[in-house]
Amino acid sequence: MSEFVKVAAADDIPVGEMKSVRARHAKVVVCHLKDGFFAMADECSHDYVPISTGWVRGDNVVCPRHGAIFDIKTGEAKAPPAVAGIDVFETKVENGDVYVLVD
Repeated sequence: MSEFVKVAAADDIPVGEMKSVRARHAKVVVCHLKDGFFAMADECSHDYVPISTGWVRGDNVVCPRHGAIFDIKTGEAKAPPAVAGIDVFETKVENGDVYVLVD
């Protein structure tokens, strides 16, 4: 059964930055863009390193290891060496806290 899990205070993640969190069993990176909060699996699909150690560039996150680029909103791989996308999670903000929907 899926449910929203509180993962961070919204104020803890400035616009244009991201934060690695744990949502139950899942390692997730929460990204704060101009139009809201988005969450994706915190693992590059190419080399399995934490994507949260990379950086946000517009609506994308860049993997620090080999420079693979992923769309933060969809998880789609945008540049090699990654060809597979990353899982994304639904988010919501309530009372100043960020929640991620997990199974």
